[in-house]
Amino acid sequence: MPRMRTRMFGCAVLSIAFMFMGSGAFADEAKSCRLVFSGYEGKEALADFPALVKLPDGLVGFDYADSTADGSDLAFFGADGTRLAHEIDTWDPDGTSYVWVCVPELTKTTAITAKWGVSSAKTCTSSPHSVWNDGYLAVWHFSKFKKGVTLDSKNSLAAELRGKDVRKFIHADGLVGKSYFSSSQTTTSGPYLSVAKDDRWTAYGKAGKLTVSFLLNSAIPHDKSDWGRIVSTKPFKGHPKGFEVVAEGGSAIWLCGQFKTNLEYNVTKNYGNDLYSFRDGWAYVTVVYDGAAQEASIYYNGRLGSRERNPAFAPTVSEWPLAIGHYGDALRLEPQGHECFFCGYIDEVRLSKSAFSPDRIRADYLTLTRPTQFAVAEGGEAQRILTRRLAEGDTPPEIPDVGSWRGANIVSMFLAPWSDADPFIRTLSVEEREFALLEKCGLNFARLPIDYRFVLSADDWEHWLEDGLAKVDAAVEYGRRHHIHVMLCLYRAPGFSIYHLEAFKRPMSLNADPRALAAFKRIWREFARRYKGIPNSELSFNPVNEPIQFSTEQFIKVFGETIDEIRKEDPNRLVMLDGNGCGRIPVAHFFNVPFTGQCFRGYEPGGFTHYGVRGHFAAVKPYWPKDGNDAAMQWVPNGQAKNNAKLDSIPKGYPVMIGEFGCFAETDYESTLKFMENYFNSWRARGYGWAIWDYDSPFGFVESGRPDAEYSEVMGRKVDKKMIELIRRK
Repeated sequence: MPRMRTRMFGCAVLSIAFMFMGSGAFADEAKSCRLVFSGYEGKEALADFPALVKLPDGLVGFDYADSTADGSDLAFFGADGTRLAHEIDTWDPDGTSYVWVCVPELTKTTAITAKWGVSSAKTCTSSPHSVWNDGYLAVWHFSKFKKGVTLDSKNSLAAELRGKDVRKFIHADGLVGKSYFSSSQTTTSGPYLSVAKDDRWTAYGKAGKLTVSFLLNSAIPHDKSDWGRIVSTKPFKGHPKGFEVVAEGGSAIWLCGQFKTNLEYNVTKNYGNDLYSFRDGWAYVTVVYDGAAQEASIYYNGRLGSRERNPAFAPTVSEWPLAIGHYGDALRLEPQGHECFFCGYIDEVRLSKSAFSPDRIRADYLTLTRPTQFAVAEGGEAQRILTRRLAEGDTPPEIPDVGSWRGANIVSMFLAPWSDADPFIRTLSVEEREFALLEKCGLNFARLPIDYRFVLSADDWEHWLEDGLAKVDAAVEYGRRHHIHVMLCLYRAPGFSIYHLEAFKRPMSLNADPRALAAFKRIWREFARRYKGIPNSELSFNPVNEPIQFSTEQFIKVFGETIDEIRKEDPNRLVMLDGNGCGRIPVAHFFNVPFTGQCFRGYEPGGFTHYGVRGHFAAVKPYWPKDGNDAAMQWVPNGQAKNNAKLDSIPKGYPVMIGEFGCFAETDYESTLKFMENYFNSWRARGYGWAIWDYDSPFGFVESGRPDAEYSEVMGRKVDKKMIELIRRK
């Protein structure tokens, strides 16, 4: 039932790396934090990996007041005590700072230690090359421009601000520190960055290797067809020499080589019907060329988008400069002019003479976009929420007393009102006060129906939305703090909504489209990974809300495979499946699947519970029958009995939860209480728990607008005294 209702300080930016000499400066009085790279997903051990540390939340106990004003007393050490090279990308004592650390060998168990707080430790020698090894040709953070020039972290290739009107240049907030805003949609002569020709990056030839990566955030609406050059060594379109990476309207990514026509790499063809758009913010794009293998590939957000094996293709040597945000030569514009410029934000441009592996590309994406989850600080909030483990390291193999659950649905995230121009999704979240209110009301359970578009891009099902995931993380933690069991549920899932007419711009179905099912399973496997170790008494999974139009075979396939994915990360996680047929029909197959239960509904008969919803009034206002002879309203308890009878096949002791119930406020108040009590008596006898739909709506017990109810004040809210007493009664 749907609900009714950096700062960035003007900071000292230090684009240098520090290689500290000696270790005497770091005695026991230094503060420290251990980082474990448990967020790394690959199997390959990566050498000399530049990992991002985000301050202050990336280091437990870090306070700018304990460090030097410029961060020069910060240092990092490997497990053997070896000092590690690091580079301060952005230092902001009044906000967020970013530091790159060279990790000699990265695996899932690699650990390093950060130390700070000793002023004498700032004695050091500058070594800007140390973080970015010999494989890198250039690395631009765009953290600082000086007189129109930005030096890369290799301290070798300067990107000079060029163009007929450099005054239109904007140095804007990026994903990591600052970024470069390359142009505007209408300009024909806006600024771009030009890098003089250098044999070190032009000498790869047909047999060489090259990796180009960058972060993009387009300012062009996703339905426009404007073109923009992100990185280019060509003076104009179709030039036979050089190479370029092209964005088409913030949608398709093309790689153009020596052909007079473009070699197209449309990274969206693996992600559904819509072209990829930058609507979700920053995207990480990596282009890999391997001359020996005669192969070129494009990766989008750390995942392979397209690969081409073509012996004729090679990004041949060019006599033109390399440009960022435009063609290689601004004096030779296309007739369309403005189509030469990439319109939007560019950050973290890197050139390497190596062909990066998939594991390396994925790791780069993860450290850029989720640094505090990639390098987890021991003892920190991220660890407490995401990697809280029991002594044995697994979820306890126990099923909690589901029959004791009494609670409500918290529906703050059940709908993501997304449009191209409306970032309203960013303001929605589950708040701690909601859990505190349920606790004060004597409840112990909260079901969280979530629109998948909070955690996964609607345009690219490979792309996580980290701010949305963080909101789910917080909700899980709020439940622990307030002794509320949290049941995570996808109210809207890739390819599915109970409102089956909602197309989400994709004519596909969870029970039929393998792409939708793959994305659905990815979400639940990620939740299982993130929350492994949190006991079943605190957390359960409810994969999708009210599945409908599933055959029994489809139901078993979809949710059987989903449970298998969950079990790969957390073998003992309790999974409570909504019954088939909109949460009404038990599926016997899962009665014998360990650590599963099922959820059902308490809305029958709908003519009673939904009287007045959206203005639909019956001819006679329903009420609870006065006695057994009240034939006019006997259909109300009869409807309840029929609904309960559907559950008679469930074995005694099998975990069952009534995930939603309630009556709209237009229904007679005393009749509503009798209706609920009759259901509760039946469910209690069967050993079921229950949760009312949205607690603070006309279906709920908080400020429902029922004129006959008696209210008490709890945390400043009006709570229906009689209804909450019924709901929480054991």
